Amino acid sequence: MIRGLTRLMESAVATANPGNARQMKILSGFGIFAVTGTHFHHSGEDDYYWPAIVRNGADASLLEPLVKEHHLIDPLLDETQRAFGALGRGSPDGQALEACRVVVGRFKYDLLGHLDNEEPIFFPLLTRYIPDDEFERLAAEISKKAPRQGISWLMGGVEYGMTKEQSTEFLASFPKPIQWMRPLLLRKYEKNCGFLGVDPALPRQH
Repeated sequence: MIRGLTRLMESAVATANPGNARQMKILSGFGIFAVTGTHFHHSGEDDYYWPAIVRNGADASLLEPLVKEHHLIDPLLDETQRAFGALGRGSPDGQALEACRVVVGRFKYDLLGHLDNEEPIFFPLLTRYIPDDEFERLAAEISKKAPRQGISWLMGGVEYGMTKEQSTEFLASFPKPIQWMRPLLLRKYEKNCGFLGVDPALPRQH
């Protein structure tokens, strides 16, 4: 899902028109969602999953490279948020958009590189040291703190970046009202993709 939404962001920034104020506002919201969501993703690991893994017997040193990468990525997230925020303030000269394109290139490179490093370490530890019932409890607790702004982008990533089984498992811990609103949120996602001129199914492409 994260990889798919990152591809969508890169495509949207590449084709955006700085003179289109509505498009800039939607793109700004998408980017701020991406930054907020990445911060949330990191904090879920830093504050919940990784301490639980260590508590249950894993060697903490195995996670140290990932912790360091989080600290290195965090300043880039702040820079990315500022770049997308500038788009929403309506600068039609193209300078803010060009600056945003540069930052998004770095955001993609660093974030996807981190996922490439993280998955071979984190997933086996998660499987070995977090029983299903504890995982479900942690997921339910974390979901209560999930950002609500821009959640239609999340639903698009779930719909087009996950299998049916994965999306069902992922959304199981979400509050019921959000689950019930999924069709409405998905329509909003698809409409916003239309305004940005990007394929809403892009997260499905590999």
